[in-house]
Amino acid sequence: MLKRLNRNREYFYSFLLAISGCLLAISMLIWPKETYTGASYGLELWATVLVPSLLPFFIITEILLSLGIVKTLGELLEPLMRPVFNLPGTTSFVLAVGFTSGFPIGAILTRRLCEEGLCSIHEGERLVAFTNNSSPLFILAAVGIGMFHDPTLGLVLALSHYISNLLIGIILGLSSTRTKLYNITRQNVFKNSLRVFLDEQRQRNPLGKILGDSIRTGINNITLVGGFIVFFAVLTNILSISGILNYMFGFFIFLLKIVGIDPAINTSLSKGFWEITLGLKDLSRLPLSFTVKAVTASIILGWSGLSIQTQVISFLSGSGIRPRLYYSCRVLQALLAGLISLVLSLTSHLWSNLSVLPVFSSLVISDSTVYGIKDRFFYNLSLTFHGFLLIFTVMIIISLLITQIGKIKNKPQLW
Repeated sequence: MLKRLNRNREYFYSFLLAISGCLLAISMLIWPKETYTGASYGLELWATVLVPSLLPFFIITEILLSLGIVKTLGELLEPLMRPVFNLPGTTSFVLAVGFTSGFPIGAILTRRLCEEGLCSIHEGERLVAFTNNSSPLFILAAVGIGMFHDPTLGLVLALSHYISNLLIGIILGLSSTRTKLYNITRQNVFKNSLRVFLDEQRQRNPLGKILGDSIRTGINNITLVGGFIVFFAVLTNILSISGILNYMFGFFIFLLKIVGIDPAINTSLSKGFWEITLGLKDLSRLPLSFTVKAVTASIILGWSGLSIQTQVISFLSGSGIRPRLYYSCRVLQALLAGLISLVLSLTSHLWSNLSVLPVFSSLVISDSTVYGIKDRFFYNLSLTFHGFLLIFTVMIIISLLITQIGKIKNKPQLW
């Protein structure tokens, strides 16, 4: 009986998928202009933002994995990752890249680590749950300056977004079973890292093969990302012009009214439930206070939208990593980010001058000040690399400090 139900369910899903595909194809023929507009927008977004933000890291990740550098860095950063997140040191690379490059690189790199045996499936589920973020470029420039015309708001959104995800990583680490005995006073981490590096060099492939395979894999990954971006851009336009999206928004607005959410932000939240940009653009047009805008935008960014979530889950398909924890953590991040942004916005008068310091001025540059696709490409590439190097350097320093403190105390610790 149960087998028949499962078979009928599979038949139903297959039939529903076939019907949906046919309807989408017919819709593209009925609305060719909207299809073209969506595809053009998706391609431009892919070429100017995602390619410079993701492709270098796709290629570098494969090179570093093949050369054993990820394992070496993992040994160096184990004193930080194991006690704080209860994750192996090799996941530090995913953490640094995920917090600088944006969706969906955290999911892609986590899958690669699991395939290489550098982290378990359970660890991969926790890693995916807090390393898929909106990029700093998107939050500070596109949202803070481009949509809301307020660098201080962009800074509030960025801080609440990344702090909330780090808190989720720490919470997941504390709530998971710690089965590995990690003696922080054992040996010099540099000696351990060097030993791991030398061991990896004895079994690596020739450099030419490593470069060829890395570039091929990187191109395949970024092309796949581009396909998802174009598909969802076209799908969003089709759903919008057909009116289906409005019905979805109407249903969501009805649910929000039942809960008692402010009617002024119902539409923004309903659009953000589907897609980040739609919700944030709608919110930026509303005459709301700084605090309400900050909290609402943080909730939308924390949830990240069904379109982004679908992309992330698609890259995890077949890896054994279950999406349940990722979905539940999106709800948790929306709540935490909203709470943090509330505190930051209410105290913004104490620190808002930071947003005009030189260190922040380069981050909140308006899209309108960067001319042409070529300029935007290199600007995005430069910002992403600088952010990655900054985060990774800070992580290494903290890891070394933890090691030295452990040696001073001279007490083995169970992490």
